[in-house]
Amino acid sequence: MLELDACTRCQECVAACPVVRAGIPDGAMERIDAWRGAGSRSTGLVPRFPRIISPGPGLPPLFESLVRCTTCGICSVVCESGISTTSLWESMRGACRELGFRDAAIERTADVIDQMKNPYAMSSDTRTAWIPADTKVADSAPVGFFAGCTVAFRQPELGRAALRILAQSKTAFCMLGKSESCCGSFLFRTGSLGEYPSTILAMIEDFRERGVKTVLFPCAGCLKTATLDWPRVYGQPLPFKTMPFSVFMRDLIRENKIRFSFHQSRRVIYHDPCHGGRHLVHHLGKDWVFEAPRNIISAIPGFELVEFPENREFAVCCGAGGGVKTGDPGLAQTIAHEKIDSLSRIRADLLASTCPFCRRNLDDARITAGSTIEVLDVIELVDRMMDRDVHT
Repeated sequence: MLELDACTRCQECVAACPVVRAGIPDGAMERIDAWRGAGSRSTGLVPRFPRIISPGPGLPPLFESLVRCTTCGICSVVCESGISTTSLWESMRGACRELGFRDAAIERTADVIDQMKNPYAMSSDTRTAWIPADTKVADSAPVGFFAGCTVAFRQPELGRAALRILAQSKTAFCMLGKSESCCGSFLFRTGSLGEYPSTILAMIEDFRERGVKTVLFPCAGCLKTATLDWPRVYGQPLPFKTMPFSVFMRDLIRENKIRFSFHQSRRVIYHDPCHGGRHLVHHLGKDWVFEAPRNIISAIPGFELVEFPENREFAVCCGAGGGVKTGDPGLAQTIAHEKIDSLSRIRADLLASTCPFCRRNLDDARITAGSTIEVLDVIELVDRMMDRDVHT
């Protein structure tokens, strides 16, 4: 209730919210005001909530508003009262779920993750099918690589690019193989965690037993979940460090373990993912979450880094987060179109990011908008442009 009472209705969040900008007037201020009215200092939010809203056909307006939220966190950045809105929305979603308010699409995906250990209903036996047969993966090593479900089942080319970079740099690494499961991001964001913590604990222990000291994440969503949510499940600091794959690549470039000699003139614009950017800035630091990918782009001969007007902490969400790509794909595309449409005012040849989910949603919008800009991950840029040993 303290977070709810802190709102001064300054309306800064209204102008910044991507959902409001997409034409739906139910941003953070309205949501907080409605929830604040549903509770009291004497009884609290949850005990009174069932008497305020009765279940019926369709979703109650408050829960519907939460389902539409991408949990991008821009409202937290601009909030004059410093409300931690992202965690607030996730808590509200969990409370709503306990009170019986459910979104059918979100429930289906949550059930699939719980049963299949990935959101795409794919067999665990096929999780490693994307890995080339000649890839050298150690049973144990100080460096672990956590591919994530989207890389394993939807964007294997991104995963193979990461493996080539690991091989080029002669980095010994291990993976969880078929024991790797969904990181749980979707479940945490939608308040659907249930009994899934046991799966997360098993993966943490697996990495620990393999002697892993640093886990590399090519996915911003997995990175955020492991950095912020896994320690809460584990009950103590993780036995390893979580690192964005972009930071690892920048270190390789600085150590001359990756070199670029091919020159290609390209203007590259960088999209800051919410999960790997402002959500982690206070935990991993600005240098890791904002500057590392930009340093990489600037290090490639011929590449010129250009920026969106709103970048870093103030970057506009791609629209796919918080379960919105699943619960309201039309809204996810509307928000993504704002970013793609803005490129007509910014001369760029290539749109890069460090989040497979952003890459997918922005590329979907690019296709429907008829844009010719290429959408790639920074990992793919490095793989495309780096010099290769003949034996790699």
